[in-house]
Amino acid sequence: MLDYFKRENSGGDGFEKCAVYDGASTVNFVFSILISIGIIISYIPQYRRIIIKRTSEGLSTNFLFLGSCSSIFTLTNIILVSSKARHCCAIGALDTFNCINSQLNLFQIGIQCTCAILILVLVLVITKHSIKQDKAEYKRIENVGKLVAAHGIISLLQITIGFSTNSTVLYTIANINGLLSASLTVIKYVPQIYTTYRLKHPGTLSIGMMCIQTPGGFIFTATLYFAKGSHWSSWVSYLVAALLQGTLLLLCFYYVYFRGTSDSGESAEELEREAIERIINENRHEELEHESSNEDDRLL
Repeated sequence: MLDYFKRENSGGDGFEKCAVYDGASTVNFVFSILISIGIIISYIPQYRRIIIKRTSEGLSTNFLFLGSCSSIFTLTNIILVSSKARHCCAIGALDTFNCINSQLNLFQIGIQCTCAILILVLVLVITKHSIKQDKAEYKRIENVGKLVAAHGIISLLQITIGFSTNSTVLYTIANINGLLSASLTVIKYVPQIYTTYRLKHPGTLSIGMMCIQTPGGFIFTATLYFAKGSHWSSWVSYLVAALLQGTLLLLCFYYVYFRGTSDSGESAEELEREAIERIINENRHEELEHESSNEDDRLL
């Protein structure tokens, strides 16, 4: 990477190009650290809900897929965009504080990406042998896991190409990933909103997580926007996400806290319980058929 920037800066003063990262705000720095901690905390209710319920009921498979891919696109973008600041740190153009501050976006987005993909990982691990898990749905989630892993490998190749060529290619790759992230962020909420609307209950989807993340999303977007050297492609997807997640949160609030009392239909809790009971009965029936088949094979 250093060789790449040496080629790019050979025609000008590299220190002057690093001036954009000087004068970082201490308040913004502290705020960004708190936001990073908040990101981790915000996902805990969702992790807890998956562990307790041991089912993916209520979670859209497409939501898991698109959410994970969106995070990888965003992480790829910020790794490339923030590489200039890392070069400035390497050549001594920035002091320690400004250097650390210049990488806060990467730190925050790295945490968010890890936390988002961990939802998919937990669903795969926790629900694998659960009697509450729809087996056909689990197969689809397994395929999602494979696709996300493949996407991660492709992103590593993109980063390698970006650092091996010139700034035009690097920023082109970064911008494409930023745009794809924003697009998937919009798209990913559509299947989840549809799933929640169809089921009339949130299921394993955590309202607590969304209560933290929705307002936090707007704050997080602001910290990315006002950060030194910020690029629009790194924060626009989070603004869109906050708006759409708010829509999903309102839908969940309606089904859980209002629909059961205002409509003559079943409450969200009753609908979820019926869905889980159906899955359990189907799995038990399948197990009995499997045992019966094995018994017949032994007799033969």
